[in-house]
Amino acid sequence: QALTPITLREKAAQFAKETVEKQSASFQRYGVIGDFENPYLTLLPEYEAAQIRVFGEMYKQGYIFRGRKPVHWSPSSRTALAEAELEYPEGHVSKSIYVALDVVSPSEELKQYTEGDEKLKVAIW
Repeated sequence: QALTPITLREKAAQFAKETVEKQSASFQRYGVIGDFENPYLTLLPEYEAAQIRVFGEMYKQGYIFRGRKPVHWSPSSRTALAEAELEYPEGHVSKSIYVALDVVSPSEELKQYTEGDEKLKVAIW
């Protein structure tokens, strides 16, 4: 596609806002407590202005230089990946633990998923 830089930024911002809305709905469905009406968004002009100020100060102090480094992209999640997500030392073994916790006081929304005396569990890993 022949996208202008402005059109690309607009599409990226729209995609980010839609993703935040989906994540917010999921978190609320899971019972996560948060200020969902006022999310922390890095695409807000106030956040961007603060980042530019910090970047300018870092540049003045000589911490910013031009180099070459790839930005790794995850096609499945459609997001950039942190370097730590890709590079592991030789012989690295990822350790995982899977835990099921009882939901002691399920919300009204969660009660629909329980049957009889069976306890609802939350999985973490």
